[in-house]
Amino acid sequence: MKHEPQSPYYSELGRLSFSPGWARAEPSMWAAPKPKFRPAVWRFAAAKRALDQSGALVPAEQTERRNLIMVNPIEGNSYATTRHLVAAYQCVLPGDTARTHRHSAAALRLVLAGKPGTYTVVNGARIDMAPGDVVLTPSWSWHGHVNESDTTSYWIDFLDIPFIQLSEALFFEPHPSGGLEPITSHGPSEMRIPSGEALGPGRDAKTAEVGKAVMPTIAMHLLRQPKGGSVDVAKSTTNNIYAVVSGTARFTPTGGLTETLAPGDVIAMPCWHAHRVEAAEDTVIFRVSDEPLLRTLGLERTGAA
Repeated sequence: MKHEPQSPYYSELGRLSFSPGWARAEPSMWAAPKPKFRPAVWRFAAAKRALDQSGALVPAEQTERRNLIMVNPIEGNSYATTRHLVAAYQCVLPGDTARTHRHSAAALRLVLAGKPGTYTVVNGARIDMAPGDVVLTPSWSWHGHVNESDTTSYWIDFLDIPFIQLSEALFFEPHPSGGLEPITSHGPSEMRIPSGEALGPGRDAKTAEVGKAVMPTIAMHLLRQPKGGSVDVAKSTTNNIYAVVSGTARFTPTGGLTETLAPGDVIAMPCWHAHRVEAAEDTVIFRVSDEPLLRTLGLERTGAA
């Protein structure tokens, strides 16, 4: 039969919810990744202004979280930062509480600014938060946030919600109390990782993986580079999100424009985008990726630059 998509034969296939594999408008397989997500940058200064304005416009009771999601600017996307990960700037105003909830997605946060008196409660444990801390919230852990200081606290959230949404295994539950869960303990916790302690003293180039035993779907690395140092990252199936902790960094994707990031700024480097990272001064960078997810599925692969 001659291939004529408008023929009665093909119309009947469509009515039966069939699609002929030999007549697809677009191929379903290809020789190498064809990423739809692209490198994109978000600035902490712009997010801070917008979050501060939200305090006067949006009452706390109307927000589950006072956050701004970093949406990758590709057609049809309304949520994800990269294919499997989402990042968001979040703040808690002085005296405010972000009520406790839990979800099947794993979450973590990089603290950007805040005074003592800012803490999160994870499964009843109070965990104090300070700038430079990485704070973990494993899948299905109760967590809420409190700011008892006199200034607004800010951080970046990272979650694997896009992957969980794709798997259709997303669950969410507010705490029965309707507010903050009761605090049952307070002290050192493996859920809090100060970046300075993870990297140790010195200014030499160093990479430290953190939280490996806690977050099975998300990899977290702290990268330290002295002024003038650089790292070349080959294209791979890994999706990366970088946030500058301190210093200034330049990111250059192959064939793209160089972006200079200050503390709190974020850049997405989706899969199959080779890139260079350069330190314009002594710099610490936080990298979040879906490496363990791809490795577990046997999909981790690196290509030539």
